[in-house]
Amino acid sequence: MKKVSGLQIGHSSIKDKDFKIECDVINDKNVEVPFSHRHYFYAIYWIHEGNGMHIIDFEEYEMRPDRVFFIKPEQVHFMQIEGSLKYSALQFTEDFMIPINSKVEKEIPVYIDIDKNEKSRIEILFNQIQKESVSRLPNSTVIIRSEINTLLLDLERMAMPISNFSILPDLLCKYREMIDKNFIKERQVQFYATQLGVCPNYMNVLTRKFLGKSALELINERTVLEIKRMLLRSDFTISEIAYRLGSNELSYFSRFFRLKTGMTPQKFRDSMNKMYQ
Repeated sequence: MKKVSGLQIGHSSIKDKDFKIECDVINDKNVEVPFSHRHYFYAIYWIHEGNGMHIIDFEEYEMRPDRVFFIKPEQVHFMQIEGSLKYSALQFTEDFMIPINSKVEKEIPVYIDIDKNEKSRIEILFNQIQKESVSRLPNSTVIIRSEINTLLLDLERMAMPISNFSILPDLLCKYREMIDKNFIKERQVQFYATQLGVCPNYMNVLTRKFLGKSALELINERTVLEIKRMLLRSDFTISEIAYRLGSNELSYFSRFFRLKTGMTPQKFRDSMNKMYQ
């Protein structure tokens, strides 16, 4: 199986920049390569014209005008374009945003459909960022960082239901961050709850209220996602993947994956290989 490439900004294997913006491009391979890959950076894609499917972490999303996609580092994605696609793309690394202490991981979904008023705000920010990127004026990088942060905050606000402008509790955000860092070794809610100073039952109440799923489901979902990514983007055998993800029993590993996805690891790898390659 061909390994799925991990790419830096500019879609190169070598990192040479931390920020890039391109506005109103059409099928530009220097912005998005025509094969499945994963990023080591954040990316915002604003679709202007055209259609197709955007496959992100094995889920299919329709591409259509005024739909804005938010891609995080390590996510596997691929644009299946029907004819031509006109869009604007903003790409930046987490390191680029560190100087202003901005937390990139805001509560932004995979995509947002924007209305006329929201489109106007997004257009202003994209234009300002693009102009600053070529201005060569003093403090332009600082201004770009600030405008990206404003854009992220705006997208987060756009994603909130009109009737509920509350955001996820800080405790729940920390829980998800901890899962992302520790899920390979720690798969029990008790571990995370103890680290956060709460009981497992309270964590379950919190996740069900705000996310509609149990605290354990979040751990299992992150585990399954990592298995899928490794099945697609690596040449490791199923046994090697199981071992790398902390399982010494291949049979248990396979049963767990089949229970969560409805297919064996090998069947998933075969089907994804056909789709993504």
